[in-house]
Amino acid sequence: MKLVSPAGTSSSAQRVFVARWLSKNVYLVGGTFLLLMFVIAALFGEQIAPYGANKQNLLEALEGPSSDHWLGTDPLGRDLLSRVIVGTRHTLSVAVISVSLSCFFGVLLGLISGFVRGPLATAIDALVDVALTIPNMILAISIAAVMGAGMTGLIMAISISFTPPISRIVRGRVMEIREEDFIAAARTIGVRPWRILLRHVLPNAATVIVIEASLQAGQAVLTATALGFLGLGVQPPTPEWGTLLGYGREYLHVAPFMVIAPGLAISLMVLGFNLLGDGLRDWLDPRLGN
Repeated sequence: MKLVSPAGTSSSAQRVFVARWLSKNVYLVGGTFLLLMFVIAALFGEQIAPYGANKQNLLEALEGPSSDHWLGTDPLGRDLLSRVIVGTRHTLSVAVISVSLSCFFGVLLGLISGFVRGPLATAIDALVDVALTIPNMILAISIAAVMGAGMTGLIMAISISFTPPISRIVRGRVMEIREEDFIAAARTIGVRPWRILLRHVLPNAATVIVIEASLQAGQAVLTATALGFLGLGVQPPTPEWGTLLGYGREYLHVAPFMVIAPGLAISLMVLGFNLLGDGLRDWLDPRLGN
């Protein structure tokens, strides 16, 4: 009879636990893996890219995918794969910074309007209601047009247009939390409102905020690339993905690979953020039984 050592049993139990966790969180693992690849490309793009992003060779202009240029070249002979890899930094930076800003202001407004009663909360609710009547894309285009093309205008346009939806979601969660017994107990013993917000309300709303931020990041990528496509984003020769799409549309009939390359990168990044958001929701939401 073969005996199993306690150490072997513990190791086997750990492997089973990890395997079960991975099987229950496929979306989370898949999204994290995809986004990790983009983060690596954003940090080390120049070292990973086979050519310089702006290196021109007119003798190789508009060449299709080949062993030398896996995704082809543009009209100036620049390698599309290199431009997509280096452009990851700009697209990912816009998405992360804009969502971080919109979450900061959206959470702040949501906490105040959901927890505080009075004219201030009423004014915030009215302002958010008005903003929500305008589609995100229309609002972002309007803001970007006023502020002008460029990285700053792009970030501000996305941040402002994404703040109202986040504020409304946080407000709903805060209104649920403020009716809980532990909030009433904190008020009874004289805890100050701002301390209740920071120590009790905000931590209990963190799950909703994290999930919504990850989902909004995917939408931020789409909005950023759409504005870049319209000429309101980062300007050439910076290889931002939306700018690459806008440049490639002029050659769509003769060189469709110019649009396919950045389009595929956009799709994969949005997929990564959406998988991450779905995975975080399944993992962190106790109502789903995980």
